[in-house]
Amino acid sequence: MVSSLDSTLILFPIFPIVLMMHIHVVVNAIQIRKSVLNQELDPRWLKYMPGWQEIPNDIQASRELYKNLFEAPIVFLIFCLCAFTVNNVTLFNLILAWLYVVLRIWHYYVRTVNPKISKRRVPFQYSLLVTFILWIDLFIFLLK
Repeated sequence: MVSSLDSTLILFPIFPIVLMMHIHVVVNAIQIRKSVLNQELDPRWLKYMPGWQEIPNDIQASRELYKNLFEAPIVFLIFCLCAFTVNNVTLFNLILAWLYVVLRIWHYYVRTVNPKISKRRVPFQYSLLVTFILWIDLFIFLLK
């Protein structure tokens, strides 16, 4: 069954995710610069990232968030590209794709404000559920 929606629509949810990644690069750089200027972080750490220096908690949390921005969303990004390629763009998966974006923005916000796992667990788990449903939907489409 061919989708009646324009397949390029599934590519649009990718952009906010990529934008969030780039915004966090700037946020991370600002935090590191502030820590270096406040002498909380040795500038040599930027070159070598040695284990001998204790890094501030906010820098560590920011680095972990940066890594997370490239971990979970990669499955979503691949889904969007696959759905586009095989022309499986429906209102159902388009709504879920945008829901995923909202959940990731929520997760990002919660993680920047309060990095406790208990606070960010809900948006993270729901975003995983959404990607799982998207992949099941794609799998069923491919079986037809």
